[in-house]
Amino acid sequence: MAGPSEYQVAFIIIVGTVAMLVLSGAIVLFMVIYQKRMIQEELKRQQLELGYQQKLMEAALESQENERRRLAGDLHDSIGGMLSTIRVGLTSISRQIDHPEIINPPKQMLDETISSVRRISLDLMPPTLERFGLTFAIKELCERLQVASNVPVVFHEGEEVRELSRSTELMIFRVAQELINNAVKHAHASAINVTVGGTNNFELIVEDNGTGFDVESVRHRSNKRNGLGLFNIENRARVLNATLQIEASKKKGSKITMSMPL
Repeated sequence: MAGPSEYQVAFIIIVGTVAMLVLSGAIVLFMVIYQKRMIQEELKRQQLELGYQQKLMEAALESQENERRRLAGDLHDSIGGMLSTIRVGLTSISRQIDHPEIINPPKQMLDETISSVRRISLDLMPPTLERFGLTFAIKELCERLQVASNVPVVFHEGEEVRELSRSTELMIFRVAQELINNAVKHAHASAINVTVGGTNNFELIVEDNGTGFDVESVRHRSNKRNGLGLFNIENRARVLNATLQIEASKKKGSKITMSMPL
């Protein structure tokens, strides 16, 4: 019986080679599709995790604001009311005694306590934010901190800021409050400039000519909850989908810009 001819052998080799190529291509295609699907699944998982973390962060910040609102109400209505009643009583007593001047020292201490309670209540929940909006509230904050610290805190109003939701305005106000407080308390600056504005892209800029700071060391301390509040600032910026740019160096002051598309 005659064996296969050279053409048959060649045909078998060609068919085998093509089959191997097709099989190899199928395996490669399968691996590419599998890897692509795995990448997509990983991206979905990461997005779900980010969404979950975002919701947790929003819930935590909302809880903080509710607690601030409750404390501000208690301070203003309960403690503030009681202190005011005590002051009225002291004034009444001073009119009935022979030496009313002896009441002056405790009255002065009481007046300072009432002022402190009002200031703390304003810091916890500023009524001007709800009544007059974000720009006016930050301007008032600058004026109050300037009086309290004797450091010039100059407010600059840029482009008119369009009306935002109350929760967004409150979040931005907290960032401004934290940044300006940090500059007043830690920068040892002789001037602090605060700029607010933006129609299409909101910007908050807090700049000082103080001692500056090392960003990474402050961020490390903030993660341990004993830094300058950068942890809270970055969290709020993340919830707002805003970018935070920090320009700071030792002995050259600092400039912190928060930008948020509207």
